[in-house]
Amino acid sequence: MKIRLPTYNRILSKLFLFCFIIFININLYSNVLRNGPMLSDLNFREAQIWVQTEKSSKVRIHYFEIGSSKNKYKTPIIGTEEAKACTANFILTKIEPNKIYGYQVEIDGVLCEDIHSFKSPYYFHKKAPPPDLSIALLGSHYAIEDSFEPPYVRLGSSYGVFKKIHQLKPDLVIWAGNTAHLRKSDESCLNGYYKRYSHARSVIKPKAFLAEIPNLGIWSSKDYGPENSGNEMSLKNEAQEAFSLFWPKANLVKHQNALCYSHKYSDVELFFIDVQSQRDSFQKNQSFPNILGEEQINWLKNALINSDATFKIIVSGAPILNPEKSPKNFAFAQEEKEELLDFFKLYDIKGLFFVSGGSYKGELTRIVHSSYYSFYDLTIGPSTAVPINQETELNYFRIPGTNTFEQQFTILKVAGEGNQRSIEINVYSIAGLKLWSRSIKAKELSIIE
Repeated sequence: MKIRLPTYNRILSKLFLFCFIIFININLYSNVLRNGPMLSDLNFREAQIWVQTEKSSKVRIHYFEIGSSKNKYKTPIIGTEEAKACTANFILTKIEPNKIYGYQVEIDGVLCEDIHSFKSPYYFHKKAPPPDLSIALLGSHYAIEDSFEPPYVRLGSSYGVFKKIHQLKPDLVIWAGNTAHLRKSDESCLNGYYKRYSHARSVIKPKAFLAEIPNLGIWSSKDYGPENSGNEMSLKNEAQEAFSLFWPKANLVKHQNALCYSHKYSDVELFFIDVQSQRDSFQKNQSFPNILGEEQINWLKNALINSDATFKIIVSGAPILNPEKSPKNFAFAQEEKEELLDFFKLYDIKGLFFVSGGSYKGELTRIVHSSYYSFYDLTIGPSTAVPINQETELNYFRIPGTNTFEQQFTILKVAGEGNQRSIEINVYSIAGLKLWSRSIKAKELSIIE
């Protein structure tokens, strides 16, 4: 019996057809995934994955526990639509503590080849000391788009910062305001916000920076609207909607008219506050203007009182402790600032530490009290936006040697046991050179009895 072997041409034809199908599937995926995936939240029992497609698509996430052939899951399908910038945020409900998970994105029935992974937090409560952690802090982000840039000026650069941070393997990334840098073209309609946020996210590489590390953000003035816009801005609702679509965790306190929320990791709790939605643009009737508003302040007070975290980090899109009464600082709302600082002392809120964005220089501010512990406010300078080149404010609480006028990023390391547990601040240049560092122990952030 003769066995008929395929001819050389037939083999080539089949090989070509196979390669063509692979090529089409890969390009189909790459053409419809615009941004992401991004790990938008992660806790003991749940993870959230954000994606943005190029066009309206049917999307879902496949995920599985690495090392287990049994535990494979799929999220429900979400249809992305242009009315919501073709974004979707998926909740992965089958997460358990201290496990490594892999996931893939499926778009219109095509499963992408990229497999990303993340590790769920270790559940330590009443079992072990809290685990150490590393938090990366990013300042103002400006993504160049040639048709919207002024001539002969480059207002953004150094996008390699994301790769440098990724190589340091932080547990969490915090974007401390000015995450997109609106242009005048973006401030008059919802689609303007969408397009600016989409472009700002497109320059973030490598993909694993967003896909495998939880990324949380809060906004500042350049994410909100025209200069000095406040609670009466005509597109306030659109601004909130756009930010919430691209930073899904920033809309968790449903009863609030402000984008404030909290996040726990190890023995650290982060409180993100909104310095834009409730802001008064000017002084009214001889009273001091507001920035946070009564509702948000009450939320923050209650959240702090009920927190058992060793370190309570308040993240703001404007400097909190800088005494300069500029509209860009919390000192502009003098009564609110005094009310909050008095509350911290009256209720003996231990472990307070402030992180502020929305600035184009970096510094560490310290307020020393005669009968209470010192308050520290770490102001994050720009990461990809252009910094200012000289001092414009009289901050007499600034710690000498911490004033920086260059693009930068910060790594906060929380480590140690008991009273020796501390926050170590490491501020780096874009080249990865350490500009300065400080260490603040937990026992320094409480009254010595």
